[in-house]
This record gives sequence, structure tokens and C-alpha cells, in this order.
Amino acid sequence: MTEHHQDQLRETFEKYSQQTPDPAAVYARVEELAGKYKRRRRGAYVAGGAVLGAGLIAGVLNLPSVLPAGPGTQGNATLPAAAPAVSPSVSGTPSEADLKKYWNAYFGAGYGYNDALKLAKIWKLGTGDVGSVKAEAGRRLLLGETLPVQPSPDPVESGPSEAEIQKFQKQLDAFFNAGYTWDEAEKLAKIWKIGDPSDAKVEAGKRLLAGETLPVQPTADNVQAAKEAQQVEAFFKKGYDFADAEKLAKLWKISTSEAKAEAGKRLLAGQTLPIQP
Repeated sequence: MTEHHQDQLRETFEKYSQQTPDPAAVYARVEELAGKYKRRRRGAYVAGGAVLGAGLIAGVLNLPSVLPAGPGTQGNATLPAAAPAVSPSVSGTPSEADLKKYWNAYFGAGYGYNDALKLAKIWKLGTGDVGSVKAEAGRRLLLGETLPVQPSPDPVESGPSEAEIQKFQKQLDAFFNAGYTWDEAEKLAKIWKIGDPSDAKVEAGKRLLAGETLPVQPTADNVQAAKEAQQVEAFFKKGYDFADAEKLAKLWKISTSEAKAEAGKRLLAGQTLPIQP
């Protein structure tokens, strides 16, 4: 291997390594993709139980003024005749602690997002600020009142299964191991009319695993870099380290970098190395 080739290979490795996602990024992307395919409905509506920022709290500061008035209170909105008596609204501005207390009572009683929509309709409130409805419902629950709807909690959403994670990981591995990079992902996204090149990577990996030929080919340098990256990975996965690579380099009279790739190549071929990790 010439110095020129080593420099070229090093540059290719650097470029390729920048395209390879780290495990945390892969897992995050897997969760996102799994969510797309499952069409799960998560909601900002569950944020009521979380720590609130000033912006969200501001949306419910005028809670008493927009909710139906109870007996002996001033207000234009009235409850339907069949609705139970309404407790007086809280005077003043609810504190952050009060709001969290109301929301916790609401969710703790088993109520969910759809229940808040029903209550908003019964109380003749708009659905643009569901958080306010939940807070008022929680306040009434804490006062011992019974709400005019039965609780129907939101379904608990789980993350992607282990099988899904493995599937997406294999598809991404197939994409990168074939020498493809972000550049090719962008081209494939345009060809397949996919908005996100990251989704194109997964689709490309899926097709590669099915034995298909993609309409875009990786560069020869990146194919070589991907091949050697797999060899180096195999070297470390067997428990070998840099010190072992130096020993092998002396035995084979090559550079340490070449020794790692050569060792990985032999391990992938089922051969045994002259030293143990």
C-alpha cells in the first residue's frame, strides 16, 4: 500500500465515519421510524403532568373567567340542566403548584384527552385549550364532585419492540455496509419521492436485504472504506485491542491500521489469528 493510497483511504474513512450513526442516534431514529409506521398518537396533551413552563401556564391563567360559573357566582356560561351543581370557580390566578395539583388529580382519576374534549363540549368551551378543561376538572374532583363523563384513560404507548429495533438496525447496517453515505441517501430520497433522506436509508437497506439493486451506486472509495470498517469492527468485537494490533503489525510487517483490517478480514473468513486477545 503506497503513502498516496493510505492518505486517500484515511480521507475516505473520515468521510465514512461521519456518516455512521452512533448507537444513541440510531435508537432515537428507530423509535421515530417505528412511531411513523405504527401511526401512534402521542399528545402534547399529556404534558399536563409534566413540569410546566411559563408559556403553558399563561394559557390557563384566566381559567375561572372562561369556565361556567357556579351558583352564586358571576358568569355568562351556564351548565346544561342535567349537569350536576358546579362548585364556585377559584378566584385569582392559579399558581403553578395548583395547576399541577389539578392536572395530577385529573389524570390520577383515570381521565384522558378524549374525556377533556367531552367536558369542553358539555361546558360549552372551545377545544383550543384542553389543558384548562383538565385543570378545572381536576379542581372539581379535588372538591369531591363527580364529573359528567366517565374516565377513559389514554392508551399507554410503548416504544418499539426489540424485534423492530433489530429490523431497523439491520436495514441501516445494510445501507452503510454497502458503502452508501448521506450523499446517496439524498439522491435516493429524490428518486423515490421520500421527504427525509434518513427514511431513504431505511428503505434502501430494506431493498438491499431483499437482494435488489438500487438506482444509485456508492463510490468505489466508500465501498472499500465500508468493507475495511467492517473488518476493523470484527477485530474489536473479538476482544482485540490496539496493543494486539501493534503485535500483529510487527508479525506481518505492515502498519497498525492495516493490521486491524487484515486481522478482521481473516476473522470474518473463519481463520485464527497468531495471537489471542
